[in-house]
Amino acid sequence: MTHKLLIRLVDAEYAITRLNIGTPLPDWLPGAGFWAVSSSREEMTLVCRAARIPSSVQSSGGWRCFRIEQHFTLDIPGILASVLNPLSEAGVGIFANSTFSTDYIFIIGSDLDKAVAALKAHGHDLMN
Repeated sequence: MTHKLLIRLVDAEYAITRLNIGTPLPDWLPGAGFWAVSSSREEMTLVCRAARIPSSVQSSGGWRCFRIEQHFTLDIPGILASVLNPLSEAGVGIFANSTFSTDYIFIIGSDLDKAVAALKAHGHDLMN
């Protein structure tokens, strides 16, 4: 099932940072815009606006963020796939993150034009 979605391009650059397990959360992490912490046995991953990350912290910057504007219940299949499949077909790599209410899809900024074209070609509405 393919969903036609309203997708917002978030007006900020994001970065993804890897920290060792057990590292306290840095005080620069919370702030405006989306931010997230994921943790596993091997690592802790932080996502936030790139401008907040000190230059002394190793991170992967230059990511742009798409936010799905509709809200769906957690049991609706295919929402994220409706965005990821067109991006994959266009050769755009992604880093996805979800909240209870919606999904955030991060792409490298140099792929932005290609990503926008692919999403529009699959019937999605994009907004800034």
